[in-house]
Amino acid sequence: MLSVKDVSISFGKESVIRHFSCHISPAELICLTGKSGCGKSSLLRAFIGLTPFNGEICVQGIPVNERSCESIRRNTAYLPQDLSFPGELVSDIISQIKRLGRVVAGERAEQALIKNLALLGLEDDIVHKRMSEISGGQRQRIILAAIALLDKDLWLLDEPTSALDCASRNLVLHFLRIQQQEGRTIVAVTHDKEFAEQCSRVINLDT
Repeated sequence: MLSVKDVSISFGKESVIRHFSCHISPAELICLTGKSGCGKSSLLRAFIGLTPFNGEICVQGIPVNERSCESIRRNTAYLPQDLSFPGELVSDIISQIKRLGRVVAGERAEQALIKNLALLGLEDDIVHKRMSEISGGQRQRIILAAIALLDKDLWLLDEPTSALDCASRNLVLHFLRIQQQEGRTIVAVTHDKEFAEQCSRVINLDT
């Protein structure tokens, strides 16, 4: 699914990733860990051409470059750490997500969304609330429920449990394992040791 060979990432004179290589197979749930500033988020963004890099990155056999990155992004679900959406209502988030790609149509989409929200410990009426009425952790889970409606084989998640308590984190892990079992490849950046321990494999960028 994802091949990284001898990749280095620098910002000016500061090098954050040096000669990094890894291989991620389809339907793996991978965790990228390491101390703050080690380049975890930069590497995640490089997978879809959002961060300049030296070396070679291939997604589903396609090299990431200026010609291919737009197509690769269309086929990838990317959840940045600082994701924000315009609008006053939670339903605006769902609408924005749906515009990003193909989803199941009509009532099936709404039924799938309600099922996903339930798996993540959220009531279906939360979509009618105002953004000011929900927490950061609820927003994270709502977005995960929504992006699952998209037909994406690769998920890149930056700190998906940063605003969650233990119980909510476990619900997210269960939800991601369901996506993994359905054939999706998931790469998550995290500082959460408990989350990392329950992933299929941990890649520590400090080593």
